[in-house]
Amino acid sequence: MAMMQSLETIDRGLNKTVAAIVGLLLALAATAVFLQIVVRFVLPPLGFVVSAPWTEESARFLMTWAVFLGSAVLCRRAGLIAVTSLPSALPPAFGRLLLIASSLCTAFFFGVLAVVGWKWALNSLGESATVLRIPMAVVYASMPVGSVLAIFNLALFINSLVRAGEGEVSRILAPSAAD
Repeated sequence: MAMMQSLETIDRGLNKTVAAIVGLLLALAATAVFLQIVVRFVLPPLGFVVSAPWTEESARFLMTWAVFLGSAVLCRRAGLIAVTSLPSALPPAFGRLLLIASSLCTAFFFGVLAVVGWKWALNSLGESATVLRIPMAVVYASMPVGSVLAIFNLALFINSLVRAGEGEVSRILAPSAAD
């Protein structure tokens, strides 16, 4: 029991940090896209012809990391796209079993994604991005990193479902202010 509380404390801090990183990644991607719009559509009519090819590539790479890390955080909050009306309509025990089964399927998917992503990252060690010249393995590493974090979060989510008492499933599914 003490170990689970420790894991949940670590998980809460880790997810807050990762969520902040996701916010920063999205802000940087939005800034890059904004700069590309300015360079393409605002500056040329003013007589300034500037090229910023790095904006498209950086926005794409930042969004890739944001998606995988963000989905991992959402796994802990049951925030991924799901139909929750069926588990809510079923008797609590069956609804909980359905949520556990769907979470196990999602964890399996992320497991496959982690393995594929790891292989993809290893196979791309010699490649670098066309414009930014960063190793593509850094970009592809988003798949296994996000997937492992998602599996960890799903394991804690499943554990909370298993330990939940009658009627607590709706509380688990509702995001709290502390998350």
